[in-house]
Amino acid sequence: MSIAIFQKIISDFHARTLPLLTNRESVVRFVRDMSLTIVGARRTGKTYRSYQFISEYLSQGGQIKNICRVQFNDHRLSGIKLQDLSSIEDAYYLLYPEKQGKETVYFVFDEIHRVEGWEDFILHLLDEPTHRVMITGSTSRLLSGDIASALRGKNLAIIQYPFSFGEFIAHYKIAPDAISSRGQNQLRKAFQRYSQQGGFPGLLDAELDSHIDILQTYWDTMVLRDIIEAHPDSNISIAVFSYFAQALVVRNACPFTVRSLAESMRTAGLSFSTETVYDYLRFLEEAFMIFSVPIYSASEKVRQRNYSKVYVIDWALAQAIAPAEGIDATRQLENMVYIELRRRGYDVSYFRTRQGYEIDFIAINKKEKRRKPLIFQVSWSIKKEEVRERELRGIPETAAFLKTDHATVLTFDEEESIMSNGIRLDVLPVWKWMITSSNV
Repeated sequence: MSIAIFQKIISDFHARTLPLLTNRESVVRFVRDMSLTIVGARRTGKTYRSYQFISEYLSQGGQIKNICRVQFNDHRLSGIKLQDLSSIEDAYYLLYPEKQGKETVYFVFDEIHRVEGWEDFILHLLDEPTHRVMITGSTSRLLSGDIASALRGKNLAIIQYPFSFGEFIAHYKIAPDAISSRGQNQLRKAFQRYSQQGGFPGLLDAELDSHIDILQTYWDTMVLRDIIEAHPDSNISIAVFSYFAQALVVRNACPFTVRSLAESMRTAGLSFSTETVYDYLRFLEEAFMIFSVPIYSASEKVRQRNYSKVYVIDWALAQAIAPAEGIDATRQLENMVYIELRRRGYDVSYFRTRQGYEIDFIAINKKEKRRKPLIFQVSWSIKKEEVRERELRGIPETAAFLKTDHATVLTFDEEESIMSNGIRLDVLPVWKWMITSSNV
C-alpha cells in the first residue's frame, strides 16, 4: 500500500465538508498515553460521534490539518496489510512535517480492526506524546479480551447508545419546555413518537412505514456481522442462535435463566450444549444487543443463584423482532429507563424484598463520591388502585434496606409526591425525567 494513497485519503478528508449532525450528549475526553475507543451497538452513531468531536475541536480553534482520519472500509484500502499501517504516519508527516513532535495530532480510525494485528500500530502511535488516537468500529471485535490485552490497558472506552430523548427532541427542534402547557403537550407527543420509533439515528428522518423493515435489517446485520462473522471458530448454529436470541427479546424486561431457556429450546427439538447457550449470551452482550441485569446483592453467590432480567439495546428494535403481539407499553418503558440509566453512567440491578416484591432498578453511580443507591420503579400508569398497590408496596422495605428515604416512580404522564412510611415517593412523567440532568 503506497504512501501516496494515504496522502490522498488524508487530503481528501481535509478538503471535505463535515456532515450535518445532531449533537450527542456523550462526553469524549482523551487521557494521555491512552487511545479512546467509541463502542456501542451497530448503527448507534459511533462514526458520527467522531465527526462531532472533530467539529467541536475546530470550533475551539483547532485546525483540520491536525486531524489524520482514515476510514478502513474505503475501497482504496482493499487488501491492506499490517505492514502498510506505518505508511499512515509517514504519509501524514510528509504532508505536514512542521507538526511532527511539536503539535498535538489526532489520529481518527474507523474500522481499523479489519487489519489483523492493528493493535501494535496503535501502541506505536501512543509512544509519541503529541499523538491522540480515536478508534470507532464494530463493537464485538473492539471489546474482546484479546484486544484489551494487546493494548496493554492503554485504551479507554466510551459507550455510544441510541439517541436519548433529549437528543431526540433536539434533532426535531423541540424545546425542552416542561413548564408551559404548550411545551408539555409537545413533549408528550414527541415521547410517544420516541417510544414507537426508538433511538437509532437512521430512523429519525425515515418514512414511518419503513421503520420496522429498517430495524429488522439492523438486527439481521448485527447477527451476521457482530455475532456470526465475529466468532468464526464457534461454529454457530443459526437455528439455535436465532431461537435463543428471539427468546431473550420476547422476555424483554422480564426474568430469565439460561437453564430455563435451554430446557424450552430442547423441548422445541433443538440440539446443543448448555455451554453453547452461555457463549451465545456472551456474544449478544459483547455486541451491545442484549443486557442481562442481576439482582442487587454484595454476594456473588446470591447473584448467581437468582434469575437475571433482560433488556434490549433499543425498545423499538425489540418490538420489531418480537413475534405476535410484541412487547407491552410498560415493558417498553422499563427498557427505555434502563438504557437511560446506563447512558447516565449508572450500574443497574433489580431488587427483590424478603416478601418477594420486586423493585425494577437500583442504580449506583460509582463516579459519585457518596455512591448513594437510587430506587426506580416503572409503570405506564398507576391510576388503577390494584396497579398502584402492586408497584409501590415493595418500596418502603427496599428504602429501609438501602438506608434511603426517597424513591422515584416513573410513569407516562402522572406526577405527584407521596409519603409512605417516612419514604418520599416522587411520581414523575418519564418524558420530564428524561430531559433533566438530576439524579432523581
